[in-house]
Amino acid sequence: MSLPLLSIIVVNWNTREVLRRCLESVQQETLTPYELWVVDNGSTDGSPEMVAADFPDVHLIANHENLGFAAANNQALLQAKGRYHLLLNSDTVVLDHALDRMVAFLENRPEVGALGSKLLNADYTLQPSAHNFYSTLGSLVENNLVRLFWKQKKANTRFLTFWDHSSTRPVDWVTGACLMVRQEITETVGLLDESFFMYGEEIDWQMRMAKAGFPVWYLHSAEIIHLGGASSARIPERMRRQEYLSRKILIDKHYGRVTRAIFHAKTALGIAFWQTLNGLRGRKVSWG
Repeated sequence: MSLPLLSIIVVNWNTREVLRRCLESVQQETLTPYELWVVDNGSTDGSPEMVAADFPDVHLIANHENLGFAAANNQALLQAKGRYHLLLNSDTVVLDHALDRMVAFLENRPEVGALGSKLLNADYTLQPSAHNFYSTLGSLVENNLVRLFWKQKKANTRFLTFWDHSSTRPVDWVTGACLMVRQEITETVGLLDESFFMYGEEIDWQMRMAKAGFPVWYLHSAEIIHLGGASSARIPERMRRQEYLSRKILIDKHYGRVTRAIFHAKTALGIAFWQTLNGLRGRKVSWG
C-alpha cells in the first residue's frame, strides 16, 4: 500500500454535524491520495461515535478530555505519514478541489514551507486569513479609525488586515483553520507548542518557520468556507480570556522587553475597558 501524499488532521470538540459536513466535503472534493485523522477532544455530543459509524476509513483518536488544539493536533502529527500535513478546522467546508490546488502548488514550489487558503464566510464573503506578525506599529495602525489617516493603497500594501486577498503571495502567517505544512518542516521546527491551549499556536509555529528560513504563502485560488467559532461560541467569555492568555504567551516568547511592556500596557487598558463596559451591563468578567 502506497503512502498518502496528504495527511489531513481535524480537531473536534462538540461540533458533530458541522464536523460531518467537513468530512463529507473532504471526501467529495479531494482527489489527492490522503489519510484523514479526527482527534476528538472529549466531546459529549456523539461526535466520536458518528465518525466511527459513518466514516470508517478515518483514523479516530478519541480523548477523554479537552487537551487543547495544539496538543490534539500533535497527537496526529506524530503519526501522520503524508508528505504534507494539513491542519483543518472542523467548521470548514472544502470547495472546488481546494486541497488538491494547495498540494499542487507545494509540489511546484519546493521553496515554500507552508501554505494557507482563501477563507470564506458562510455567505461566501471574504474572511481575511493572511496576517502580519505582531508589531507595535501594526497594532496601532490596523484598525479602521487610524486607517482613515492612511492612504488606501499604502495601507492595503503594507498591512495585510486591509489587503483584499485577491492574489497569491508570501505572507507572515495564515489562519490555522486551513494550514498545510511540509512534513520535513514539521521535523525541522518541531510540533505545535502545547503551552498554547487554543489560539496563537499556529502563529508561534509560523514564526518558528520564518526564523528557520521557511516562507509561508497564501493561495487565493484555493477556497474553503470557515464558519468560525463553532466550538468557542459556546463559551465566549472563556474564549476571550483564552485568546488574551495565548497572545501573552506569544509576545513573551518571541519579543523583546520594550514590545512586551507596550503590549501588556495596551492589554491592561483593553481589559479595563471591557470590564467597565460589562460592569455597566451588569456582567462580571474575570481575566485571571
